Amino acid sequence: MKTEESKKTYDPFVFWVSASITIGFVVWSIFLPESMNTVINAVFGWTTGNWGWLYLITAFVLVGGCVVLMLGRFGRIKLGLPGDEPEFSDFSWFAMLFGSAIAAGIVFWGPAEPAYHFMNPPPFFGGEAKTAEAGANAMTYSFFHWGLSAWAIFAMLTIPLAHACYTKGLPFKFSSAFYYVLGDRIHGIWGKVLDIFSVFATLGGLATTTGLVALQLSSGLKFQYGVELGPWGIYIIIGILTAIFTLAVYTGIEKGVKLIGDVNMWVFVGVWFFVLIFGPTIFLINLTTNAMGQYLLYFLPMSLYTAPGVEGNWIGSWTVFYWAWWMSWAPFVAVFIARISKGRSIRQTVAATLLLPTLGDFLWYGVIGGTGIKFDVTGTLQEHGVESAIFAIAQNLPMTGVLSIFLFFLITTFFLTSANSAAMSLAMFVSGHETPSRNLRAFWGIALGSVAAVLAGAGSLKAIQTASIAAAFPMMFLLLLVTYGTFKGLIQGEAANDLSSSTTQAETVASKEETTPAASLIE
Repeated sequence: MKTEESKKTYDPFVFWVSASITIGFVVWSIFLPESMNTVINAVFGWTTGNWGWLYLITAFVLVGGCVVLMLGRFGRIKLGLPGDEPEFSDFSWFAMLFGSAIAAGIVFWGPAEPAYHFMNPPPFFGGEAKTAEAGANAMTYSFFHWGLSAWAIFAMLTIPLAHACYTKGLPFKFSSAFYYVLGDRIHGIWGKVLDIFSVFATLGGLATTTGLVALQLSSGLKFQYGVELGPWGIYIIIGILTAIFTLAVYTGIEKGVKLIGDVNMWVFVGVWFFVLIFGPTIFLINLTTNAMGQYLLYFLPMSLYTAPGVEGNWIGSWTVFYWAWWMSWAPFVAVFIARISKGRSIRQTVAATLLLPTLGDFLWYGVIGGTGIKFDVTGTLQEHGVESAIFAIAQNLPMTGVLSIFLFFLITTFFLTSANSAAMSLAMFVSGHETPSRNLRAFWGIALGSVAAVLAGAGSLKAIQTASIAAAFPMMFLLLLVTYGTFKGLIQGEAANDLSSSTTQAETVASKEETTPAASLIE
């Protein structure tokens, strides 16, 4: 017979506070949308205007921390107990990891951002728009926004979380990442506050992506097929997506996320090869190679560039927005990657979370975004918005109709992978269980769709982007804190292991001396 404690499938305090505030936000947005827009825009102006520099420094520090973890002596440490082995094949592991993080975003921004920078050169480079130099610089800045800095945010949070959960037996909650900072206090009020915050950061981050994907699908239907869904179109799309990913997450991680992750990764690679082969192949190879070189050359100055003296808020609208978006995703992405990385070493996990996805982003941007630059789709962006870029590119390639179908599939499945992992992670935040109850997963799936719907209903890409910046502001400070805690915990663990090893050796020597015959000692 089960006890009352064993029946408890979630933390009542964390769940009810998180759920109540989420429902309150949805109600506020529905009945007082202008008030909601005013508040989030004020938050956008304050955070980007006063704290943009700290977003830049934080991301740069995290890249350095990841490099040390990957190349240093801590890299050999296993995320698990000595006998633990990986649960998933390398391909499935990476497919879920890549798809759950920012893969849905690169399908949106991969063709759009390079084209946008091509017609509006970033102030770091300046120069004349729509020239060969502008194209190279546009791709370089796109690489910067989707490169090492983005993935370092996820990797640095994943390591302490996975290490604490698998070696200390801690629950799969965001707060467990702070064990090496707060110790057992994570089981008290501070841990609950961290877990509640992680819920709102995740809701804000994924709502941003949901809104972008809904805009892209709506634009694609209109641009490709002339289908206009009307003012309720965004809600219809979000409703359908929410129903699908809620059902998928209800079935569980192995059946739902793994299957979708494997399929969309193959489609992703297939679309990339198609565009490379049937597009301007040599131009794309040269542009990608050149942009990689410029990225490595200018990584440090771009990482700390605050656009001093430049009119407007370019850094806030681009770099700070991206860094905040990744930070708002960090809690759920880190929990999800930690959940699927049992038995992997720190070096393996950091490399798979930092280097491989960065390379994947470069290749996608270089080919898909480069095609948009070559065929100059900027006119379509000005007329139909940045969400139309991927379909404008398809118009310049053979078999446009078939390619468009695969693009719709790719946009949808990558988003579903992210939404699945987000709903699963939200359920972990409020339960602490590695496999939360189905009802809990379904509730957070519906909550994600609801928040996305009210933000997308604002009808403004800026309003959607602002949500992630507002949600991520405290995350900057928490990421710096967890970076300190990560190295502190690993150093302490290493010292404890050395002490244990020395004690064992001393006991062995003493035991041998006690059993050694006196005659042998004399000899």
